[in-house]
Amino acid sequence: MNSILLAFQFFTIIPVNKNLPMDKRSITGMYSIFPWIGGGIGAISCLVLYFDWSSLMTGFCIVLLGVVLSGGLHMDGFIDTSDAFFSYKDRLKRFEILEDPRVGAFGVMAVVFLVFGKVIIVSEVLSTDSFHWIFVWLIPFFSRATLTLLFSLTNTAKASGLAYYFKGKINANIVLIAAICNFAIGLAALGWMTNWMVAVTFAVVLFAFICLFRNWTMKNFGGVTGDLLGASVEISEVMLWITLLLLLS
Repeated sequence: MNSILLAFQFFTIIPVNKNLPMDKRSITGMYSIFPWIGGGIGAISCLVLYFDWSSLMTGFCIVLLGVVLSGGLHMDGFIDTSDAFFSYKDRLKRFEILEDPRVGAFGVMAVVFLVFGKVIIVSEVLSTDSFHWIFVWLIPFFSRATLTLLFSLTNTAKASGLAYYFKGKINANIVLIAAICNFAIGLAALGWMTNWMVAVTFAVVLFAFICLFRNWTMKNFGGVTGDLLGASVEISEVMLWITLLLLLS
């Protein structure tokens, strides 16, 4: 129960006004169930499908709910990551930019392209004949499972910060096993509810993304930070929506 409450406290806007234990078991559990927090956000987003709105309006609401319900946590990580990477500075300067609360020009441009692009892509997928509501539910699930897998497999870039603290508190092997199980559950549900070609394609895209993103973080930052992990959620979701658009068009 503490792990569930911690997950709500750290990764959603749901208020949990309680001092919770931050021991190894609780933090490990928090990351192990994190994909299901994404699934919950996806389930709530599915509710907008019942309104007789245009695909553009529906797509906008799905994207908006994803940002609002997560408290903008992952979007903030994407903005900071964009500012740091596109500064083309050395690694130490990039860390300074990641820690800077101000938003730079690159962050603004990146988030504008991300939000507008995501709304358009989601809207296009909603307009296809083969659209299924489970896509809205599972994409936030898969993006969080991607984060947990990356976190369990990758060292932190700095010896400070929240990611470093949590990395020292988790049992990486358990989080890794949980992430693999979560992926298996999600892919099985996707294949059963739609078709197995979509599930297999998702598996390939996610595997490729995890490998490429991990290599990119190691090359440019020397590991992961909380901002980089947040960016992975946003980018992986866009990649999955693009994959759907290509498959269903």
